[in-house]
Amino acid sequence: MNYLSISKKFHINQYGDFGLSHWPEINPKTVRDWAHLVIKKQNKPIHFMEIAKLINGVRGGAKIANPQTVHNELIKDSRFVLVGRGIYGLKDFGLIAGTTKEVMKRLLKEHGPMTPKELLGLVLKERVLKKNTIFVNLQNRKHFKRLDNGCYTINIA
Repeated sequence: MNYLSISKKFHINQYGDFGLSHWPEINPKTVRDWAHLVIKKQNKPIHFMEIAKLINGVRGGAKIANPQTVHNELIKDSRFVLVGRGIYGLKDFGLIAGTTKEVMKRLLKEHGPMTPKELLGLVLKERVLKKNTIFVNLQNRKHFKRLDNGCYTINIA
């Protein structure tokens, strides 16, 4: 007999994880907590519609998670990062929040001037975007500057 299972202070969640019953990862109560648990267990960014389906699948017959509610909760919580059209990941994955332009500026600041192809590769590791989105952003002379060698850098003007 497991003596820990008798105590109300300990709990096992739907994924078999064991811990204190007041921990949100062990005993999720809100849609935010459920979304965090589901994304963490998938270990990759997921579309909010899929997150809602996974929550409903794990919860069983309990309350149904509405996709719009899930989406609203993902937007409000800083633990989640938008990586593409409706696709959310966790900050715990090392993802950094920000617009495409902000991500591009940060990468250029970290790595220095780059060709569009190099920048494209780095941005696509962090975001789910179309290639043209990156190229269109590079055309913004207010934020990016094209050097004579074809590389781009941040425009400091």
